[in-house]
Amino acid sequence: MKNTDKQMDQLVALCQGRGFVYAGSEIYGGLANTWDYGPLGVELKNNVKKAWWHFFVQANPHNVGLDSAILMNPQTWVASGHLGGFSDPLMDCRECKTRHRADNLIEDFDGTNVAGWTNQQMMDYIREKGIVCPNCGKANFTDIRQFNLMF
Repeated sequence: MKNTDKQMDQLVALCQGRGFVYAGSEIYGGLANTWDYGPLGVELKNNVKKAWWHFFVQANPHNVGLDSAILMNPQTWVASGHLGGFSDPLMDCRECKTRHRADNLIEDFDGTNVAGWTNQQMMDYIREKGIVCPNCGKANFTDIRQFNLMF
């Protein structure tokens, strides 16, 4: 276990023990990566939201607040670019089954900025440079595919 993983486990245990958060649906077996806020967690969350709102909305003369519905006509998501623009180039390591963003693998490897590159250009670069999985050290990746972050 990496030191950061151990620290995160300790932080989660502290937050649970002090009543800040609880694993979501814990009494029914839980649901991965979801949290319910306890009494102190609700207060902390509300204070963070209030500070964020003040800094980014109220204190900035160029911003205004907006609270709109999440459920919208699907054309809204198309027009805003959410459907076409929110995707990541992902690839899986066949050896250790971890998933990685291809652009991050390249940028972490040698700092190359891959903005505007196609999936094929990134795949060719990864193969040419012998970039390996940061988890297991192997270079056995699936092809890159765009993963839609919205749906």
